[in-house]
Amino acid sequence: MSRWFRAVAGWVRASGRRGQLGIAAVLVVLVLVVGVVGVLVAGGGDPDILWGGGTSAAPADEPAAESGDESEPEQRDDGPDPTGPVGSPPPYVQPFAQQPGAKPRGAQPSPTAGVEIAEGTDGCDHAYGERDVCVPWTFPDGVTDKCGWLRERGFEPLKITGGRDRHGLDRNDDGTACGAGD
Repeated sequence: MSRWFRAVAGWVRASGRRGQLGIAAVLVVLVLVVGVVGVLVAGGGDPDILWGGGTSAAPADEPAAESGDESEPEQRDDGPDPTGPVGSPPPYVQPFAQQPGAKPRGAQPSPTAGVEIAEGTDGCDHAYGERDVCVPWTFPDGVTDKCGWLRERGFEPLKITGGRDRHGLDRNDDGTACGAGD
């Protein structure tokens, strides 16, 4: 069982009988709402629903359900209608698009400068190894042998590329962190 599930189960057990009934009632209502929405989305709702302009929302290739008159849907061999189904609402134009005098902006030059990101933002000290190596910015509490901790996690000796040895992993100053003699 996952931790969150155990926590929720413990909370439900700890709440009184009244709280448990309230939680059960909320779950029943939620299941009913999801079921009704599912039926409506699956097409089990009223076929005579109307759009804002009063036109039918029934698909164009299926006639709206008539009272007791069951007829076959019209067969179309010419493919989908490129203008949309009959009775579809007009496209919605965003209000900002109707601003008088507004002109589209011209193309802007692509940025060429790199993005400055503060050191350690991603939790990694990138002064060790290649760009894709992530030596932790802060080692976990209780770690006394940082090189041993890195070796346990599959790190090989790392070349110091950032010009500094913030963690003190290169004890013999040979430019390689956690290498021979460190």
